[in-house]
Amino acid sequence: MSEKFPDIQKLQLALLRADINTGHLLDENFNLAINSNQKVFSAFDDIDSAIDFAESIISNKKDVECNYAQEMKFLRCITYKDL
Repeated sequence: MSEKFPDIQKLQLALLRADINTGHLLDENFNLAINSNQKVFSAFDDIDSAIDFAESIISNKKDVECNYAQEMKFLRCITYKDL
């Protein structure tokens, strides 16, 4: 069980991290998310901030993908191939 989708404002985005090979959710410390106490979502006020954050993660961790959503709808997955 992982953290519930965050309560964000209408135009905000939620970003989560996952292992690129397995799709398993990772917490903010890049550990396998196995309980609801681990933080898997990060909230952003705009898409540019979310993309910048995702790119900063992926440039250092090629085995992580970042997915972001708005209003509980998937928008995009970013991997090292997108850099």
